[in-house]
Amino acid sequence: MKWRYSLRWRLPRTPCPGPQELASEVVEAGKPAPESVLSRWVPGAGYAVCVDFLDERQVKRRSDERKAAARRRNLERRVNRIAPLFADEFIRRELDARPAYFQGKTMNMPPKGGESC
Repeated sequence: MKWRYSLRWRLPRTPCPGPQELASEVVEAGKPAPESVLSRWVPGAGYAVCVDFLDERQVKRRSDERKAAARRRNLERRVNRIAPLFADEFIRRELDARPAYFQGKTMNMPPKGGESC
């Protein structure tokens, strides 16, 4: 296993004055932060020394069938909790409005706004 030390901008409500990440280095697990990262760190400047634990295992993805079943189950649970009298009608409308989503298809979403400077 490896660790990745980096110097990243960590003030969420303040605009980033430069690059989001100033420095990074991958080291063996358990090693302290390398001097190449620590030498660029200034206390109170808005950048923080961060550590990520890198793992070689593959990310397990659910099949479309499993995603579809979970989405339908969650929809039924949510609608039955909020409006049990009209649940069948609301569930049918939602399934008709977004058939691809409830068949387990993944929609490509744009990245969230807070990811860049």
